[in-house]
Amino acid sequence: MTENQTSAAYRFGLLSSFLSGITSFVKIGFKKMVKHNSPVNAALSYNYDHAFIVEDGVVRLNYPKLVYSIGDVEPPESPDIECTDGLMKLSWFDMPQSRFCQYTDTASVIVYEPLIDERMAFRNVCPRSDLSVLLDVTPLIGSTVHCYVSFTSADGKLQGKNVYLGMLDV
Repeated sequence: MTENQTSAAYRFGLLSSFLSGITSFVKIGFKKMVKHNSPVNAALSYNYDHAFIVEDGVVRLNYPKLVYSIGDVEPPESPDIECTDGLMKLSWFDMPQSRFCQYTDTASVIVYEPLIDERMAFRNVCPRSDLSVLLDVTPLIGSTVHCYVSFTSADGKLQGKNVYLGMLDV
């Protein structure tokens, strides 16, 4: 194997590992992008060109750039996260309703701890109109996690692109 092939295989492995833990989200989030392959393969292709950072010769995932859901449903307006005693609060501002922004859209959240490769996934936890949600992430207390959110239409037919919320100390 050449150095380029080894590097490509390593990158593919990093990305596959991240996405494999949230396959159910990827299957829904990338179903619109599927033409001749699976949603997971579509997500791998979509992410491959921008999902990595190289620092001092070490390849890492670029967490803010990772996408597991894509679509037209509006993301939350000015999302904010905080955590106290293992309870993560995600909040966002109210937005006017439109074709791709309905009060009935539902929020889904992924919390990822890379050191132990642990994910907590919360699907359709509340409607957009709630403006916040409180999630129990106590299994990750003491960890620093990466957080993501996306919205889906109430009937599940339309998806939104996920938003990276940042890192959070649990």
